[in-house]
Amino acid sequence: MQVRSLADLKQLTEQWLWRDDATSNPWWRRTGMQALRIAYAIVRDMAEGHLSLRAMSLVYYTVIAFVPLLALTFAVLKGLGVHNAMEPMLLGLLEPFMGEYSTDITSNVVNFVDNVRVDVLSVVSLGVLLYTVLTMMQRIELTFNYIWSVSQARSLANRVSEYLFAVIVSPLLILLSVGIASYVNTTFFVRYLETLSVGVSILQFMAAVMPAVFMSLAFAFAFSFIPNTRVKFSSAFIGGIVTTVAWKVMAWVFQNFITVNSPNAIIYAAFFALILLMLFIYLGWLMLLIGSSVAFYHQYPSKTRTGRKPLKLSLRDQEELNLSVAYLIIRRFQNDEPPWTLEELLAYTHLGTPALESALQTLTDIGFISSTDEHPPRYLPVHSVDSLRISDLHKQLRHWSYDQAHWHAAVPELAQVRRWLDTAETHGHENCGNKTFSELIKEQHSDS
Repeated sequence: MQVRSLADLKQLTEQWLWRDDATSNPWWRRTGMQALRIAYAIVRDMAEGHLSLRAMSLVYYTVIAFVPLLALTFAVLKGLGVHNAMEPMLLGLLEPFMGEYSTDITSNVVNFVDNVRVDVLSVVSLGVLLYTVLTMMQRIELTFNYIWSVSQARSLANRVSEYLFAVIVSPLLILLSVGIASYVNTTFFVRYLETLSVGVSILQFMAAVMPAVFMSLAFAFAFSFIPNTRVKFSSAFIGGIVTTVAWKVMAWVFQNFITVNSPNAIIYAAFFALILLMLFIYLGWLMLLIGSSVAFYHQYPSKTRTGRKPLKLSLRDQEELNLSVAYLIIRRFQNDEPPWTLEELLAYTHLGTPALESALQTLTDIGFISSTDEHPPRYLPVHSVDSLRISDLHKQLRHWSYDQAHWHAAVPELAQVRRWLDTAETHGHENCGNKTFSELIKEQHSDS
């Protein structure tokens, strides 16, 4: 086949990547093909521009809320008596990227935060401070929810409690990491390893590998915690490894091409450090979003081909999905089993998150089911379902609409078509009989 355009090249690439899904292939071949598919999906997402656009939006929120976040973190660290650990931490984070500019940026940020006295702030000022931080964390959650195709964000109560938990616990993790690093670097520990025959090799290996491992674990915990869905830690850890590698590569590029040898330093002069900081924040968020995308595609391999495009279900597919979800909820209710959660439905049906969320939302809107106050919420029927006919629910789903009044006020031609559809639907329900969901459940038990 002759390649005449990028569309032809894309078609050829997809045909080659998904031509062989045989489970009998060797594990290394399956793993390699999965890695190539994930890489192709990431490149496709980058070309569409959604990840880059969302990384840019997070730069804005980060710049607005960065100092308030550091002020709260600094207040917690100061209460623990380890606030002096903030400056070395920031310097170690920025130095591989900013070079000589990292000292000035770190000094200015720490001095500014040190002058912010949280203990003398008024209630209004403290409220604005918390609102700024929580807004930034909400935008971060919404961005990661987009990557994981989750439309339902955390509730307000869970949002405040979990966000504040992250803000308070993060300094404790910093304190713990500083303590571990201090213990590892003690003279006793080093001398003990040097007495071993392979002690120097162990020290060199730990110095090279352990920072990358801890960084990958940190990214993995972030990928597991931020999205409002269940993320497998194995997938999150693979995304963390990819993010760590990308982070190291970005540091090398900054250090060798942008910071040291950049002619832009002469052009932008005093503003160059600020521009470098903005570029660093943007690329940092972009690396995190790419790592989370890797975790998403690893957990849901089928999405590597379709991506995050909205589902294009036929009317029959939508009806089949809605009635099937209703059937599952009714069966658990009648069997006195714990109600379904979204995660349990995902694991049982192997369907996509948007499809199940849409079905649950539709069944909730028509008043058939309701969600509990648990976290995650569970779904129960609102009314008695013992004698509920399938045709009644089917008719209710077909006739439900947000803009029903406006739609019925349309032109006469639509009224003619509507009468034909009503006649066809009536005869169809007559032929289906009066079968209830309870009878459908009994049929399944008898078949099994």
